[in-house]
Amino acid sequence: MHDISQKVYKALILVCENRRDDGRESCGVTEPGLRMAIKEAMKAAGLPVRVLSTSCMDHCKEGPTVAFMPMDVMFGAVHIDDVPELVTKMGLYLQEF
Repeated sequence: MHDISQKVYKALILVCENRRDDGRESCGVTEPGLRMAIKEAMKAAGLPVRVLSTSCMDHCKEGPTVAFMPMDVMFGAVHIDDVPELVTKMGLYLQEF
């Protein structure tokens, strides 16, 4: 084991990219490209955040779901147009942590 703590991000953003095989809408189908848009925006803003893909977070009816960790904040019905607001919110949360 070796110490990698100098490379640790201050927060994680989890983006549901689940795709259902039965034809029902799901986050990964509803808003394709959302994770990459968030990742690029966070990087451009210089925020020390890692953006990761997840499977279902059990909020399918809320639409595309995004979670900020360790802030324990979740957003539903997220669309690419909401990315600037997510950057602002993450910047504010990082000031508190």
